[in-house]
Amino acid sequence: MGQNILNQLKSYGLPIQAPNQQVIYSNLLESGKLLEISNGYSFSKSLSCDHKWKEYHQNIFAYLKTLPEADVYEIVGKLDYQDWHWEWISKTAGTKADNQYEWFFLEVDSSVEAACLIYFPKESSLQPIENIFYIEFIAIAPWNRFTPLENKRYRGLGSLLLLEAVKFLAQKYKNSRRFSLHALEQAESYYIDKLKMQHLSINDKPSLKYFELPHHVIDSIFGEVA
Repeated sequence: MGQNILNQLKSYGLPIQAPNQQVIYSNLLESGKLLEISNGYSFSKSLSCDHKWKEYHQNIFAYLKTLPEADVYEIVGKLDYQDWHWEWISKTAGTKADNQYEWFFLEVDSSVEAACLIYFPKESSLQPIENIFYIEFIAIAPWNRFTPLENKRYRGLGSLLLLEAVKFLAQKYKNSRRFSLHALEQAESYYIDKLKMQHLSINDKPSLKYFELPHHVIDSIFGEVA
């Protein structure tokens, strides 16, 4: 199905990926696998998120059906599932022609392990005269979170992707490394405790709280987490 979509895009003369797509970060892991972060939209990578990640979700559902009800409730309470419905191919189609959006993908040996979409410029709420980066979407593959099927394959990829992407854009646009976002409820503690972001209720959405990275934590966060 994924290949059919790509072939259809090609038949319309639409580029499958950004013509200026580039690798902005690479690291050879101890396992010998190559980790890379790329900048630029890619329909094939977005389709990989949609198909492979959702296939894994289905495997989790299938496993849960084999368990007693009490065990199911316990596991579901630990699952980070609030972004499972996201359609990455639709997000790519809707933003690829807008140069205010920047796509990033983290891959390990060509397997997409995390994805991120960033918007710029976004007016800061802490410093209204300043433009900052806005994290539209960021997610890691389901096998890199808690899952009843296996131990996490990789850790820290969300932080790595987010901060390397922001560092790259800060250099590209000669801007500060400050950013903001609306957080899914399950991710709020990460942004508060790990990234030391500040909650500004004035910009909250009905079910999403708004967080912004203050100036005074930039150096420590990018030094400690990245």
